[in-house]
Amino acid sequence: METALLGLLSERPMYPYEIEKNVWEHDMRYWTEISLSSIYKVLEKLEKKLLVDVNLTVTDTNKVKKIYSITEKGKKELKERIVEIMSELEVSIHQIDLALANLSILTTEEVNEVLGKYLKSIDERITCYKELEKYLLEHECAVGNLALSKRRQFLMKAEREWVISFLDEFNTESGEESNE
Repeated sequence: METALLGLLSERPMYPYEIEKNVWEHDMRYWTEISLSSIYKVLEKLEKKLLVDVNLTVTDTNKVKKIYSITEKGKKELKERIVEIMSELEVSIHQIDLALANLSILTTEEVNEVLGKYLKSIDERITCYKELEKYLLEHECAVGNLALSKRRQFLMKAEREWVISFLDEFNTESGEESNE
């Protein structure tokens, strides 16, 4: 979350509500764990670490607004984190792994039904990311944003292939045919 917020603030100074709006506009909740309440907590941490500065301004309605900007130290830290993140494969924990470890409690029919639903959800997400890719291309968005969409599509297509392969193997072992 810290890296995501530093990245947003590297674009321009913002107040927390603007950050929230950017998170929503960039669909960042699909690839980060940022919530509105966490934005404030993380900004406070970044301020204590001297990675962001805070400037107070008064609005027309006499309310104090905190505007956050990234510091030079924050820019250096962001760059170091990006280099580190992009240098090594991240091993992710997926919920389906927990289900697979306990697959024996389901019947063959249940396995086929739930993995059929899983395939449908994968297909829906692939469609969404294709639409996002089209939108990003039409609006000439940054290559990094376009890569987010394309990478997700590749990963989901690979997951889809794995599910189909697993179902074939599972059903062969249990003497049934796949429901793809």
